[in-house]
Amino acid sequence: MELVGGIAAGALGLGGLAFSARYTWWRRRVEGVPVLMYHHVTNQLNGTRFAKLRVTTEAFARQLDFLLARGYRSITLARAMTGRLPPRAVVLTFDDGYRNFYTQAWPLLRARGMTATVFLVTGCLGGYNRWDQDKGEPSEPIMDAAMVRELAAQGVEFGGHSHSHRNLAQLNERELVREVTGCQKVLSDLLGHPARSFSYPYGLWNRRVAQAVETAGFDQACLTRPGKLDAATPAYAVPRIIVKRSDDMLDFRHKLAKARSRL
Repeated sequence: MELVGGIAAGALGLGGLAFSARYTWWRRRVEGVPVLMYHHVTNQLNGTRFAKLRVTTEAFARQLDFLLARGYRSITLARAMTGRLPPRAVVLTFDDGYRNFYTQAWPLLRARGMTATVFLVTGCLGGYNRWDQDKGEPSEPIMDAAMVRELAAQGVEFGGHSHSHRNLAQLNERELVREVTGCQKVLSDLLGHPARSFSYPYGLWNRRVAQAVETAGFDQACLTRPGKLDAATPAYAVPRIIVKRSDDMLDFRHKLAKARSRL
């Protein structure tokens, strides 16, 4: 009996360690506004090697319902940066501007009275994700100008994600200015006003890149580093919390509270 009890206790101990490693419940709560990062909302994998970036429509709907049930109110990144926040504010951001935001994500958001910030690769509007082709990734359609104008009129904030999704930190000065200023020019012409928010492609940046983004007229820029937005957050280094396809609702709850859920 002692042996059986010892085995059972050992199994429980290993199970507890596995649970702690999987969900890291022991992390401290992080104060501030969670800025969530999405890419695709779709059930289709299409042979991608980056399945983690494709949150299913069912999971996305559950996440939105959870936010509403817990009293969260979604706001745009531009509003979040003003500091004029509703209680339990949350920002939902989407990189690249895939058409499945228009067809899958936005209907779910709009039905719940929620909004989002979408970062566009302006050189690919109405086209596809050309920057992924050398990685063997499937072609995915990008929203066109008419879709962007339609959603902007309904309250979606559109920001920049460069003109062609290059690693801005590796570009020379002329290329960097072309990528960032060109992105702002397309957005300003499309929206009728300068875009305020930016997201660094691949999350890669440095002080020179941040300066170019500011010079181009953007007021803030997002990283891919986890964390929350608070009064001390640098305007051009806003942390975000990635939401993955494999996240269950316990992951999502931990990320909202602690900015991450796993080791």
